Amino acid sequence: MKKLLFLLLLTPLISCAQNDTVIVPPESEMVSMNDANVKYGTRYGQQYFEKGSKEPYTGWLYARYDNGELETAQQFKDGVGNGIWINYDPDGRKESQGTYLNNKTEGPATLFYEDGSVKAKGNYVHWRNAVGWWTFYDRQGNVVSKRYFTR
Repeated sequence: MKKLLFLLLLTPLISCAQNDTVIVPPESEMVSMNDANVKYGTRYGQQYFEKGSKEPYTGWLYARYDNGELETAQQFKDGVGNGIWINYDPDGRKESQGTYLNNKTEGPATLFYEDGSVKAKGNYVHWRNAVGWWTFYDRQGNVVSKRYFTR
């Protein structure tokens, strides 16, 4: 039942990720990475646990810059990065977002200009290695170039 609920909650977020709009839950529904313990050497490299819990963490983890702005928000399932990640610049503007698969940055990703317009779209494999066709845009949303990346 827990897995079904997680999938039902995750599905709209994944479909939104492809449209560059992801609803990040309020901080009260997330756990700070400062309040998480990391176990290394697990099946997928590392696994996160909320401090005081023996169960791997499922939900959103976040980190903040020293100035208090959100630095990152990431989805985890059973302590492993699975779902959406979003990175912000020190001024709180979204820089990039994409998807995790078993602690690896894999799948569709979008990069943003400071004004929030889309800078580039494509796919990543193995920790943000661009692969396949990437499309690059100017600030008005016009395609300026397309590039093909190989592994």
